[in-house]
Amino acid sequence: MDIEITGKHVEVTEPMERHVRQHIGRLPKYADLIQYMTVTLRMDSGNLVSEIIAKCPRADLFAEGKDHDFYKSIDEAFSKIERRLTRYHDKLVKNRAREAQKSSETEKRRT
Repeated sequence: MDIEITGKHVEVTEPMERHVRQHIGRLPKYADLIQYMTVTLRMDSGNLVSEIIAKCPRADLFAEGKDHDFYKSIDEAFSKIERRLTRYHDKLVKNRAREAQKSSETEKRRT
C-alpha cells in the first residue's frame, strides 16, 4: 500500500506523521483492499481538517475529521475510514457469496 501524507497551509511535523502511520498500522485486515492512501492535513477557517482518501479496487473511500486539535481530527477521520472500510469489505464478501451461490445453482441446472 502506498501512502502519501501532505499538508496544505500547514507543515506536517514528524509527530503528526508518526500518529498517522500508527493509525494506518491498525488497519492490517483491510490492507489488502487499499491500493493507495492519501492523508491531507489543512486549516479551514479556524478548524484543523484531516482528509483521508483510500483508493480500493472498485471504490474510492473518503473520510474527513474536523477539530481544533490535529490529533483529534486525525483520530476522527481514521475512525470514519475504518467504518467505511468495514462496510466495503462486508459488501464485497456478501457479493462473492452471492456469485458463488449463483454459479453453484447454474452448475446444478446443467447436471
